[in-house]
Amino acid sequence: MGFWNHLNRLDLQDFRPGIQSRAEFGDRLVMACMEIAPGKEDTGHQHPFEQCGIIVEGKIEMFIGDERRVLGAMETYFIPAGAIHGWKTLDLPARILDVSAKQG
Repeated sequence: MGFWNHLNRLDLQDFRPGIQSRAEFGDRLVMACMEIAPGKEDTGHQHPFEQCGIIVEGKIEMFIGDERRVLGAMETYFIPAGAIHGWKTLDLPARILDVSAKQG
């Protein structure tokens, strides 16, 4: 725990089909680096905590509420608590660094 170096070379583990990740869990925050395979999609969900992140490599189409954007490397997102949001990967994998409040 503490330090990660070179997010584009970080060793990730299988999390869900098509998604690999590595996470650190604090008392109030979760930091996760994820690589999502091409052609994967989350059609939308919401939760009672804020979430933010940065695209490390690749591109991902994201929506937050009614706003939709394609984000590339070094672009960021901020999701307010309760906002419906989702994503879709395009033709290449996307690696993201995501930070959210810890549930419960």
